[in-house]
Amino acid sequence: MKPNTKNWFRPAVLKMKGYTPGEQPTDLRTVKLNTNENPYGPSRVVQKAVAKLGDFRLRLYPEPTAHTLRKALSKHYGWPIEGILVGNGSDEILSMLFRASVGPGDLVQYPDLTYSLYPVLAEMSEARVKEVALDENLELPFEKFSLQARLTLWGHPNPPIGNCFDPKKMAAFCAKTKGLVLIDEAYVDFAKSHCLSLARKCPNMLVLRTMSKSFSLAGARLGYVFGHPEVISQLMKVKDSYNVNRITQGLALEALSPQGIREQKTKIKIIQSERERLTKALRELGFVVPNSQANFLLARWPLANSAESLYKNLKRKFILVRYFSHPRLKQALRVTVGTPEQNNRLLRELKGLLKRR
Repeated sequence: MKPNTKNWFRPAVLKMKGYTPGEQPTDLRTVKLNTNENPYGPSRVVQKAVAKLGDFRLRLYPEPTAHTLRKALSKHYGWPIEGILVGNGSDEILSMLFRASVGPGDLVQYPDLTYSLYPVLAEMSEARVKEVALDENLELPFEKFSLQARLTLWGHPNPPIGNCFDPKKMAAFCAKTKGLVLIDEAYVDFAKSHCLSLARKCPNMLVLRTMSKSFSLAGARLGYVFGHPEVISQLMKVKDSYNVNRITQGLALEALSPQGIREQKTKIKIIQSERERLTKALRELGFVVPNSQANFLLARWPLANSAESLYKNLKRKFILVRYFSHPRLKQALRVTVGTPEQNNRLLRELKGLLKRR
């Protein structure tokens, strides 16, 4: 008998396509450059902690508000503990924010292009959506944003390009808008600047971070958001009881230790150096590559319909990059910056594919 889903689920959910995550290969030969993970493992202190944390304490619930971890984050970033919320990855915090602040018919706005989860959460909330297209220089025209939106979001750096917008324009918009503003800084550790100083001046602003990228903890799922304590207290109300498990909280604490931070910074410098080398090499092959401040690049191939073909042929060579069907991205590939060896293999295979065209 066929399930009667129309009677069981909200119409908005039935219409949704849902978020499409990047491919997760099972073949160990695959060079994975499609989901912006750090190509280097977590710090040695984090790796040592894995075994220690799997003891008898697993029978106990974790700290419900991750107080010890929030205290460490407070010390590291110089932000009041009452203004920090921890989540099961930054995606869970985004879901909490929509759940707490956005209802049917409320206006949500974000750039076109940006993180593809925002539209999914807006659709799930039955919100009205305003997308503001990046201009020809890939800048965000803030004057086209509504000042009446319930929620505004953008990335710093902004995926899938990796560029950062004008800080003066960001500050001016945050000061004028009546709604909440979330600046998604998932990739900020690879960038030249951050927005925490701006958030100190704007009580309507939230800054979202993750340990998935620069800390190499994508598999552990740990995100955190900074905001005014009164704003964070409202988000706490919609948090699941024990949303971050005991092991993840312990690993995050080790990642914030002095040795963990030293190793993180060393790996960031290597990735930044490889980012510049890979940018230059892709441009020499004929790709149009905007400057990126993230750990990935957007590489546009000038010939129509070629990007998807390159993606498929690279996949046959056990190299995964990201291809999007978005109208403005059909001629582009998003490439995560890998290790020097991984980047060399990518360039070698690309040269071979382009030579045969």
